[in-house]
Amino acid sequence: MFPGIDLVEVERFARLCERQPAVLTKLFTAAELAELEPRGWESKAARFAGKEAVLKALGTGICGLDWHDVEIRTNEAGEPLVRLSDRAALVAARRGGDTVRLSLTHTQALAGAMAILARQSSGKGEE
Repeated sequence: MFPGIDLVEVERFARLCERQPAVLTKLFTAAELAELEPRGWESKAARFAGKEAVLKALGTGICGLDWHDVEIRTNEAGEPLVRLSDRAALVAARRGGDTVRLSLTHTQALAGAMAILARQSSGKGEE
C-alpha cells in the first residue's frame, strides 16, 4: 500500500481559478466539471487535493502524468471514486497496485485528501 496526502487552502485555490478560469479545464475533465459545477469552492479544492494525493500515492507527483490521467467522480452515496487513465494505471501497476481508495474532506478554509494505492483482493482468501 502506498499513501498520498494533500492539503489545499480553499481561498487561494478559488482566487487562482477566478483569475485564470482556464485552469479549471486544465485540472478537471468535462465529467468532473459537470459534477462540480453546482458545488462551492470547498468541493472543487477538495477534488484538486484528491488528484494531488492520488499522484503522490502513484509516486510521480505531476511529473510524467497529466491532471486528466486521474479522474475523481462520486457514486450515488457520495463516495469519491478514482478512475486512472491507461498511462496512470501502468504507473500504479509498476508499484504493485491496481486500485486507489480516496477520502476527501473540507472546511471553509481548508480542503484535504488521503489516497491509498493498493492491490485489490484476488478473491482467494486475501483481504
